[in-house]
Amino acid sequence: MVIFDYTAKTDSGGVLLKLFWTAILLWLCTTVSAHDLTAKFNELKLITEDYPPLNYLEDGKLTGASTEILRLVYQQLGLPEPDVDVMPWARAYHLAQSNLPYVLFTMSRTSAREDLFQWAGPTHASQTFLVTYDGSGIEQYDPKLQQEHRVIAIKSDVTEYALKELAYPEDKIDLIDSNATLIHMLLNRRADLFSISDSALMTLAKDPDADKYAVKVLAITRKSHGYFAFSKAIDPEVVEAFQAALDKIHSQQLLILEKYDMNY
Repeated sequence: MVIFDYTAKTDSGGVLLKLFWTAILLWLCTTVSAHDLTAKFNELKLITEDYPPLNYLEDGKLTGASTEILRLVYQQLGLPEPDVDVMPWARAYHLAQSNLPYVLFTMSRTSAREDLFQWAGPTHASQTFLVTYDGSGIEQYDPKLQQEHRVIAIKSDVTEYALKELAYPEDKIDLIDSNATLIHMLLNRRADLFSISDSALMTLAKDPDADKYAVKVLAITRKSHGYFAFSKAIDPEVVEAFQAALDKIHSQQLLILEKYDMNY
């Protein structure tokens, strides 16, 4: 039984009615699509590490440059602020490669990682350095040419990848679990050479005892950008929507980076 055949109308009223129903159908499709996308965002498990000034806990609340950017993205999407779990980097990096919908931020995008994740960004520009402490006796050191010393780096972090990209001998790279451990070892002179990010150096500079510890930069080992890394289990449509929202808040993103003395 045909309830109403609007295609049979040829007068102006029929044309208007056809346009009306077309608009209704488009609205319904858009609404269903938006609902499905919201449901997919609600399934995401957001994880990060304690890594100031990008992400860190202050009075029990997560803050930092990339955390503020994340909140703006969710506002742009019309979604409530997401919950974020803070954990050691090595564990977070492992989870982000699982078949569950994890989003790890902020991660440097390297050739070795390119096919392991889906990406949205960039969030900021960063550099990695090889450093020593004043008094180590090391005045110059080129990690591409001089490779006799052991170097401390963070496991599965860009500080490790930067050395590997320079073909530094893996048996001379000592891996630790976190940025906090690396800074502690540097301040206490537990090794002579450290692979460290600019974010860690900024944290070190703000230490109340920083004037007691002179750090010497020996080389810039890598220049990169930070990204939100989405696991392969996540629908690419979600990543595309996230990227589109990030693009729309670009001017606000630049203000956030300026606030934290960071570059885009």
